[in-house]
Amino acid sequence: MIKQLLSIFYLTIIFLSCEPNQDKISVFIDPTQCLSNEWDVTWLETHEYDEYPSTEDGRLKIFTDYYKSVGVKMYDSYSKWIYNAVCAACICPTGERYYCTVIKSDVEFLLNFGFSLE
Repeated sequence: MIKQLLSIFYLTIIFLSCEPNQDKISVFIDPTQCLSNEWDVTWLETHEYDEYPSTEDGRLKIFTDYYKSVGVKMYDSYSKWIYNAVCAACICPTGERYYCTVIKSDVEFLLNFGFSLE
């Protein structure tokens, strides 16, 4: 009896932990200066008196939290410095690039917001 209950328990856990097989695609975006990115603007509007994070992890969390809040499913994300020198204008990149892996159905949405395929 205990073996049967354990078998049912393990099968239930395996069944519930499985995700549907969805194609995953890697994309990236180069944030711009002056906190002018949509995720920065949204964060600043909702954190009026908080200091903007100065760490890579803090900035990446704001980025991923924003896209998750608009319905994008991110499997992983990371940032990497790709430029040694950048201009200081607000339209220039910060030098940091954000990479993430998303489901295929979210790619077109992200490409419309300036992302590129990796």
